[in-house]
Amino acid sequence: MKTKTLVLLLLFAAGTGVVWYFKSPARIPVSSPSSAPMQTGRKILYYQSAMHPWIKSDKPGKCPICGMNLVPVYESDANATNNPDMVVFDANTISVVNVQTETVTRRPLVHTLNVTGTIRKNSSTAAWFVFTVYARDLPWIQPGQMLDVSLPAVPDRIYPAQIKLYGTETFADRDLDESSDSTMIRAQIVKPPVTVPGFEGKAFFNNLQAGAHIRASTPEVLTVPRSAVISRGTGPLVYVENSTGHYTPQPVVLGRVGDDFYEVLSGLAGGEKVVTHGSLLMDAEAQISTGR
Repeated sequence: MKTKTLVLLLLFAAGTGVVWYFKSPARIPVSSPSSAPMQTGRKILYYQSAMHPWIKSDKPGKCPICGMNLVPVYESDANATNNPDMVVFDANTISVVNVQTETVTRRPLVHTLNVTGTIRKNSSTAAWFVFTVYARDLPWIQPGQMLDVSLPAVPDRIYPAQIKLYGTETFADRDLDESSDSTMIRAQIVKPPVTVPGFEGKAFFNNLQAGAHIRASTPEVLTVPRSAVISRGTGPLVYVENSTGHYTPQPVVLGRVGDDFYEVLSGLAGGEKVVTHGSLLMDAEAQISTGR
């Protein structure tokens, strides 16, 4: 009887200890600040990949392409505009994609032409550099332009030349070659003749292969960086930053093409900011979202 009573007392004590252990304040689970969901007061519409914005989900997770955590897109961001074409990026997406913008402004448009041709009529009194120019580059060529001519046969010397009349001939052939859509331009060597080392004063060679760089510029025109322009089947467009994180596609009409900038004929105004890095991802997001 005593043994039975002792066993019952031991079981009661053990049970009391277990209850005390699990009810102890030290054992009540508390969510850490890092794991608790943030109470922002804003409704989350969906989750999106910062690196691949077309990847969306109705719950948190990871992007199947890059493995990064999906970030929330809030209702207030999506409703910031009634424009269905607008792309909205949160601060994290802007940082990950490295979105960069540049201001549309007026500046001289600079274009460098690399041309090739030959030395003609090479004598002690005159020499000409005759070179090929394609029709698309004709707007950059003007009588009186200076250029530096170099020859593989004379690698250590530069011959300045000027585009001008060639005797009774014009500085350019008026009839373009139909097969190549090009014409010939003539530039007079400033200090003739063109001499080859070892043959000075003995032979003035003709039809020597030569090349030149022509750096042309225009008066100030409205420009947009070439890196900002996206070419679609419907024509070129850029993404304009309306406010931080909000970008709208804008069709543009472009003119001449410079080394780093396009001439803008219509579609943009000075002072607007256009996206120069990250616009391809924006365009992919816009096309998927609108089904275009």
